[in-house]
Amino acid sequence: MDQAGLNKKEVFGVTGFIGSGKSMVSRLLALRLGCPHFDVDKIARDLMVPGKDGWRAVKGYNPKYIMSDGTLDRVLLRHDIFFEPAVKDAIDILVHPLVRARLVEVLAATPDPRAVVEVPLLLEAGWVDLFDRIILVYADKDVCLRRVILRDGVDGGQAERSYQSQMGPDMKIDRADHVIDNSGSWWNTQLQLLHLVDILSG
Repeated sequence: MDQAGLNKKEVFGVTGFIGSGKSMVSRLLALRLGCPHFDVDKIARDLMVPGKDGWRAVKGYNPKYIMSDGTLDRVLLRHDIFFEPAVKDAIDILVHPLVRARLVEVLAATPDPRAVVEVPLLLEAGWVDLFDRIILVYADKDVCLRRVILRDGVDGGQAERSYQSQMGPDMKIDRADHVIDNSGSWWNTQLQLLHLVDILSG
């Protein structure tokens, strides 16, 4: 971790595949460790409030993503990011540094010596240097797809495209310090988390 003010903290980054259950795992991990939990997606959403830095960046890129009431047209932006690689690359270049900078501020400001941060695209974004340990939440592909279909109300094709847009399983597993397999029962996942807490606390 290279940011000033964070070198005395232990920051655990939790990432995973869409539908893997990383939100549940990261929240329970923070609870068991007795430390705060931060969600990068929430930080990103906060930056998209009208007038905030992320909102201004998107508006400057293309005002069509701002609706008549001044709020971000998330549906249109999400669609274009998903189906137009050039839009995705441009938005990533504009927004990722803002989200990262805000995350660093939030972590530096917390008095706790430890923190758990949920970052869906941690490895894809290249944010490895921010974290002392990277924890990957894994689930079999068919399990992930089934969860996405049920959770988001999308069809199998949409779920498949979302899954394929991420870094492949082998590459993610190779880059993680710890892997939690959330393919089975929640009870089994909790047992793995208890073991991980012992390791992180040891």
